[in-house]
Amino acid sequence: MEKKYFSGFTLVELMIVVSIIVILAALILIAFTGQIFKGNDAKRKGDLDRIKIAVEEYEKDHNCYPLPQFVTCKPTGTGLQPYLDRIPCDPITGASYYYDYENSVCPSWFKIYTILENTKDRSATPGIGNQGAFNYAVTSDNVASTPVAVPTSSSGPAPTPVPQQNFYGCRSLACVQISWDSSRPGPECDPNYQNSSCYGQCLNPSYECASWH
Repeated sequence: MEKKYFSGFTLVELMIVVSIIVILAALILIAFTGQIFKGNDAKRKGDLDRIKIAVEEYEKDHNCYPLPQFVTCKPTGTGLQPYLDRIPCDPITGASYYYDYENSVCPSWFKIYTILENTKDRSATPGIGNQGAFNYAVTSDNVASTPVAVPTSSSGPAPTPVPQQNFYGCRSLACVQISWDSSRPGPECDPNYQNSSCYGQCLNPSYECASWH
């Protein structure tokens, strides 16, 4: 009886097939991840635009831009009502967007910073902000709209500099210094202030500085 022989894949052929599958999977993952980044960034840009509009409306009625407790997304994030029903949080970290403002009880300018995940976005400007830790911002109308980037070295991006100013928050009804969280990046809790008196806000328990985690 004649024997039948069935040819199969050699080890080399199997390795080639597996390699092709891995490469295709990696390309699909990269494309999919890029779309996720773009979606998150679109929300961040929209959030900052909404906050900017609300903050500008607040200034029209109060002749001052708001202090950070009104621009904090936690615990309730309703500090800018009726201008904005709820302050949005970063879609990934859940943190408040970083709100920079004139160190005054009646700020005359503001800047709101975030980090775009898609670093190829044309509107991203690496190394901006007081700490050089952000790449996108919106500002009050009386501040130059084009942020200035922190210079980088030829060997790659410069490391995030140490904050030049101290930050303070309300804890147990007292104004205390708080740390800078480089993973956020930003002060370790919200709301936070650039003034060691916290502008007298700490007598109100609702302004207790709460971790963004």
